[in-house]
Amino acid sequence: MKTTEVLYTRNFTDLGPLQSAHILQYALTTDPGCALRYGVSVTVLQAGGRDTQSCRAICDTQEGTCRLLVFLWENAVEPCAVRGIVEDIRRAGLLPCGAEE
Repeated sequence: MKTTEVLYTRNFTDLGPLQSAHILQYALTTDPGCALRYGVSVTVLQAGGRDTQSCRAICDTQEGTCRLLVFLWENAVEPCAVRGIVEDIRRAGLLPCGAEE
């Protein structure tokens, strides 16, 4: 049974043509039925709460997944960039993980 726990959010204000109001939501997910049971989900919520974009990264340890979660949150990584960042981290041998849409 997959469980999700939202750990961090970032709120962005409307800055006219520079930025629209939105929320970045970073969540730790656990799925005991999978080989890589821990995951990080990054989701953008636009004004009104509608989900517009999300990406999930999966790892083999809870500790590594938590480190990835904090890294993504501290750097305000958008879902569209998660796949590339996770691939760079994996190739560098820093964390055994992968990304999925």
